[in-house]
Amino acid sequence: MSSVYVIGIGHPAPTAVHLGVIGAAPAHVPAGVDVRAVSDIGGVKTDALAGVYDSGTQTLYVSTAGSSTRADYLTAVLHPAHTVDVVATSSGDVTGVGLFFYGLPLLLVGMITSFMMLQFGMWPMRRKLVTIAATGAFASVFTFAVASWRDVIPADWWLLVYGFLLTQAIGWITTALPRLVKQFTMPVAMTFVLLLGLPTSGGTVNADMLPTGLRWLHDVLPFGQFIEVARSSAYFGNHGLAKPLTILIAWVVVAAALLAWAARPPKPVAPSVPQFSTELHGTVRTTAGVPVAGATVLTLDDAGRELVRTTTNDSGEYAAANVRPGLHHLVVTAAHHEPEIVTIGVHERHAEPRDITLVDWNDPAGTLTPQEVDERRSLVG
Repeated sequence: MSSVYVIGIGHPAPTAVHLGVIGAAPAHVPAGVDVRAVSDIGGVKTDALAGVYDSGTQTLYVSTAGSSTRADYLTAVLHPAHTVDVVATSSGDVTGVGLFFYGLPLLLVGMITSFMMLQFGMWPMRRKLVTIAATGAFASVFTFAVASWRDVIPADWWLLVYGFLLTQAIGWITTALPRLVKQFTMPVAMTFVLLLGLPTSGGTVNADMLPTGLRWLHDVLPFGQFIEVARSSAYFGNHGLAKPLTILIAWVVVAAALLAWAARPPKPVAPSVPQFSTELHGTVRTTAGVPVAGATVLTLDDAGRELVRTTTNDSGEYAAANVRPGLHHLVVTAAHHEPEIVTIGVHERHAEPRDITLVDWNDPAGTLTPQEVDERRSLVG
């Protein structure tokens, strides 16, 4: 992982830097710097050019808002008599990477929210979408308020909209991943969002100073396009906004399509002769060892679909036949007892008893306080 960061931002060097020249070109121009004749510094004001060198006055015109790293590099290698910052960053952005650190929490909140919802696999997709939207909206407003208050970014209200788009794109994609890559969800998401997304973002080292392969990734990954959109909107009067904004919106559309695919109902299974010989069985008892009769034992698969529902007999015993091998959840409930959820791995032809312990509200040795018992009794009447 660290090698990607070292390659991307450890030793920045120009690979596609465009330098305008008024008059004669500088005596020494590094490889990777494309020199073109211009008549004014308009290209710097729109971020179409990394800088403009005026040989008559030996002045270099740059924009730290476009990239402070690139501006410092050009100043160091061209040795101008004067350097003029045509479009400067906000006064609170002393390092020139304010947009990167403004966007970073927005990038993370979508991914972290989807990771947290892995614990709630039985939630309907609509509830997950509402959660992602709520956390994204809060993060967008809070981050913008703090960053603009500290003058790290300009008070451009469109940044709120673009930040929210980023949270939804990342949140939706990472929420759909479990259906697509299953147990590899976290490594795939971390690779997509962090390992590749951060060093190619262009927020710390501009894209035209990244190696060619990373620059190509910058041109398609959502965080890199968010940085371009935010930079264009905040500092350059929306010049060059259309392309990165189109790509960012395209990611939102792709994410929505992935979510729709992930949320599709499973294909109905025609009734057939049971194909599995595994039987789940065991005894449900209280913490005092008393069998619990009439307890409901619900067997769910890992996607939250009901497989088998059964009830314990007078001895507290239950049995669920024809359970397919895999990861399952036993949800056990009984009147005046605390419910219990147990995750088990079912192996083919493995019939080891799965005993469940419930906490009886009437058990003085139980873990519930008298106040908690009274609250539960009030709910059931």
